[in-house]
Amino acid sequence: MHDDRAKSAITLLATLSFLAFGALLVLFGANAPELVATLGLDYDDLGLVGSMLSLGLGIGILAAGPLVDRVARRPVFVAACAVVLLAAATLGPGVTLRVLLVHTFAIGLGAGFYETVLNALVVESYGEYAPRRLVFVHAAATLAASATPLVFDALRSVSSLAWYDTFRLVGLIHGLLIAAALLVPMHGPARSERTARGDAASATHVDGRATSDERSPALRADLRHGRGTLAAICLATFAYVGVESALTLFVADHTIRDLGLDAARAARTISAFWGGLLLGRVVLGFAPRPAGAGTIAALAACAAALAVGFGLGAIASPELAMAACGLCLGGVFPVMIGLAGMAWPAATGTAVGLAGGLGSAGGFAIPWITGELARTTSLATALASLGGWLLLLAAAAGVTWHRLRERARD
Repeated sequence: MHDDRAKSAITLLATLSFLAFGALLVLFGANAPELVATLGLDYDDLGLVGSMLSLGLGIGILAAGPLVDRVARRPVFVAACAVVLLAAATLGPGVTLRVLLVHTFAIGLGAGFYETVLNALVVESYGEYAPRRLVFVHAAATLAASATPLVFDALRSVSSLAWYDTFRLVGLIHGLLIAAALLVPMHGPARSERTARGDAASATHVDGRATSDERSPALRADLRHGRGTLAAICLATFAYVGVESALTLFVADHTIRDLGLDAARAARTISAFWGGLLLGRVVLGFAPRPAGAGTIAALAACAAALAVGFGLGAIASPELAMAACGLCLGGVFPVMIGLAGMAWPAATGTAVGLAGGLGSAGGFAIPWITGELARTTSLATALASLGGWLLLLAAAAGVTWHRLRERARD
């Protein structure tokens, strides 16, 4: 059993790391007008930049999942932070689109690795209480994401801060995370708290090598429910991360070009979205009962209506629309990641990696599709189309809720 001091240290490192992660997530959207002007990007190019970040995240998360189930976590975490530090700190004024794409991929790759390490540590440390704990840890990312555009907008009013300077500043924070990681106990996979049943089931849950004769009816039921539940969770994270990435990437440009508002309003719109996500996570974290997949399904359906209304111009204030949308979506990712780890308790890192990796695949595909729609129709229409992805999220969360109820009955 992990002692309270070790748990607190893991939670603190995870919180600080997700602060840095949240800042990274919004840098591209917050700098979108300058990137478009400086590098001569169109919506296709901007969508591709966002997609490369998600591609790096997805590959990093998928690769890290099985890795953290097999090797020591500290070296993986330190190496991942070093990759982000190097990729962000070496951006400069002579960057071309191709170079930016490579650096963006590397930033996502490193962030995907350290995010998965931290998610696995929290799930293993807190067990059935992990979803609630992850709500608070992931709230740090939303706090940083909501504050970062405002902070850099304020700095630009008193200094000549270029877009690449913002990446360098956030990259340097990862040097501090490397130092902090040397002081935090990171248990290896051999010390993870697996039950005897989980150890016996690991072959069937992870690689399916056990024969059907070796599987008890209970283990076969766990395998069937675990796979189906995890598939629904992955579909939900795919839709969520894609919508989150697309809104972050395009809403500032929509605010300036389509709505005719200034850059300060654009920065506030991004911050309103992430502020709404933060508030949503805090509310769910302090709720009397832990939020489950059913709650996520209902809130995602509300977010779908808000996205369509905003894209069609039915909601006049972009800040209000984005804050409300963020409020509805705040608990999606931490809750679904926690449920993924619980669905496959014998291989927490793999389960978390699959859910996060498929989420990042959505972060690659959906911004690219949104950019294509914006090019061929209009950005407002493309933003309204995100409501369809949110309905897919609601349906997947509903399936997750149903399967978890079935498993509890069995």
